[in-house]
Amino acid sequence: MALLAIAGSAIHYSQQLKADNERLHSNQSALMADVELYKTEAGENAAKVQRLQLTASEFETQCADLKAEVERLGIKTKRLQQVIASSSQTKVEVRTEVKDSIVYVPMLARLDTLKCFEFNDGWVRASGCIDTSGHFEGEFESNDSLLIVAHRVPKRFLFFRWGCKRVELDIKSSNPHTSITHAKFIEFSKK
Repeated sequence: MALLAIAGSAIHYSQQLKADNERLHSNQSALMADVELYKTEAGENAAKVQRLQLTASEFETQCADLKAEVERLGIKTKRLQQVIASSSQTKVEVRTEVKDSIVYVPMLARLDTLKCFEFNDGWVRASGCIDTSGHFEGEFESNDSLLIVAHRVPKRFLFFRWGCKRVELDIKSSNPHTSITHAKFIEFSKK
């Protein structure tokens, strides 16, 4: 009985080591791979990144910036299941007509002329005026929606597909002026 118990625990321990080795191998390939930036068939900007599987202690030591953000939200690290981080940059070339606008200035008790503009292409809205002293006052607004999809990539041999080689995250931005600059996908393992 004792030998069976020892053999059973040894088999269980070796299975745990094999699973942890596969997790670490997957993490190495995810860390070596860069974020893949591409355009969809519709011309929208998208990015692809592989999943990192970290334990809570690995997350605390390797992702201190994300840990601080999570703690500011009031969430404890031990309760996390997945963390997805992405950043984007919006850059727009604005070509519009600057028009003179006549306004009443109460402090001077007279009319004054301001150079004003408006721009709106459905994704970015900008408007503002430049007064006679050269100061600009205006407003810029950018709208965007991100679609984030996590999916499994199966192992392949010839035309057979089985299991899970890795998990990837695809992020798509609907704003044509936005480009995704960074993405990170972390899933927590129970070790």
